[in-house]
Amino acid sequence: MRYKSFCPGAPRGTPIMGEEKPDEELMGKRKSSPRLSTTFVMSIVQVLSVPFRFIHPQPKILCEFDFSILARLWYDIDRHFSIKDGTGMRVISGNARGRTLKAVPGMGTRPTTDKVKEALFSMIGPYFDGGTVLDLFAGTGGLGIEALSRGMDRAVFVDLEYKSIEVVRSNLKTTGLENKAEVYKNDAERALKALAKRESVFDLVFLDPPYRLKHGDKLMQAMDQLHLLNPGAALVLEYESTFAYPASFDRFTEIRKAQYGETTLSIYSYDLHETSPAKEPGKEE
Repeated sequence: MRYKSFCPGAPRGTPIMGEEKPDEELMGKRKSSPRLSTTFVMSIVQVLSVPFRFIHPQPKILCEFDFSILARLWYDIDRHFSIKDGTGMRVISGNARGRTLKAVPGMGTRPTTDKVKEALFSMIGPYFDGGTVLDLFAGTGGLGIEALSRGMDRAVFVDLEYKSIEVVRSNLKTTGLENKAEVYKNDAERALKALAKRESVFDLVFLDPPYRLKHGDKLMQAMDQLHLLNPGAALVLEYESTFAYPASFDRFTEIRKAQYGETTLSIYSYDLHETSPAKEPGKEE
């Protein structure tokens, strides 16, 4: 997979590889909203993470209240409405920039927010010169669609839920990218085996399984065994911040890691000619 870079002799202010100018229309100059920003709400969560104790003057009674519970509820409500009203679900850059993406009905899915998505693509791109992407737990299809918008040639979307499949197809139609995509309803493990029979190979893989499932590394190993990855492929694993995957295992090496509140992103590089023993997270040799 080849990444588009920028000329080092370009005028001042021109973005360089791995960076992208913020989209003022989508980020800094959106229409005003009564919702507080996610960053501000999360700062409240951190400041008020210690229970507050005080003495009520009349009568003198020791009172204790954990404000972090209220702050967490505030954050969840804010995140829900940002997804419901579409402000947290857009294509950030590329050919389909600014298109609003539909959310999956209900609270069963956990779409990647614009803030996390923009940071992610700044780390792995931000643009691509062709290649094929696999969005294994597609949900709304936001990550795979963003990759197509930024230059990927083809995308395969897989999800087990009918509602998600319908939303992915709708979002592909909205963005005009349906001719570059294949959408399948299937279990992740079975989907990988089916893709292997078709001799599919990928340059970029998004793995965002439900937080209750801790098998992202097992799925990556299955991709290696089924020969689904091109040399140098990038794999993005999204998971709960309280959990940790090995920094390196088999032919996979973690090259970037970033935490955004309750979400952590690990970016792994695939080396076909190297097999590494499992290395504990954060442990130096």
